[in-house]
Amino acid sequence: EKSKHNLHPCDGIAVVKGNGAVATTYEVDYCTLMNKNLPASIRVLGWCETSPDFSARFSAAYRMYRYFFTAKHLDIAAMQAGADLLVGDHDFRNFCKMNIAEVSNFQREVYYAKIVLFKEDKTDPRRSVYMLEIKGVAFLWHMVRCIMSVLLLIGELKEKPAVVLELLDVESNPGKPMYGIADETPLVLHECGFDNLHVMWQPSVLW
Repeated sequence: EKSKHNLHPCDGIAVVKGNGAVATTYEVDYCTLMNKNLPASIRVLGWCETSPDFSARFSAAYRMYRYFFTAKHLDIAAMQAGADLLVGDHDFRNFCKMNIAEVSNFQREVYYAKIVLFKEDKTDPRRSVYMLEIKGVAFLWHMVRCIMSVLLLIGELKEKPAVVLELLDVESNPGKPMYGIADETPLVLHECGFDNLHVMWQPSVLW
C-alpha cells in the first residue's frame, strides 16, 4: 500500500467507503493550477508540504548565487585565486552594505566560490561569458555584489588576490574601504537548499 508521502500528485488514492464501495480520489494538481496564473517566465515544477513554521528565507540550509560577466581583458586566473580565499567561515563586514539596525553578526560560511566559463566565444575570447558561482549558508546585504566588485578589481589587475585576505582581517581593517558595488542586473539567486523537504516533481509540467 502506498504511503501518502510517496504518492505523485496525479496518482489516484483508493478509498473504501462505509458501504464497501471503492472510490478513487486525486490530489489537487497544484502545479498546473499555479502555472495557469503565472507569467510564462515563471514555472512551478513540483511542491511538497511544509510545517507551519517553515520560512523560505530562514529555513534554507544553503543558497547558491551566480553573477555573470564578460571576459574582456580580465585575468580570470587571478580572480579565481581571490575567490579561493573567500571559502570558509569569515567575518564579511567589509564585503557587504552595512545594516547594523538589523544585523550584528557578520560571520558567514562560504562553501565554495568558483569562476566558471558559462558560454565560450571562440572567435573572440574577450566576449566569452563567465560567472562567479558562490554557495554558502547565508549572505549579508549586497554581499555577493561587493565580492564581485573586488574580484573585478583583481581581474583588472588593480588589486592583487591577497586583498581578499586583507578585507577579511577586520582587526586590521575595522572600517570598510571605499569601493564601488557591482551592478545588480547580472546577479541571480540560482538555488536554495532545504533539509528534510522532499519535492514531488510533476512530469507533465516538466515537459
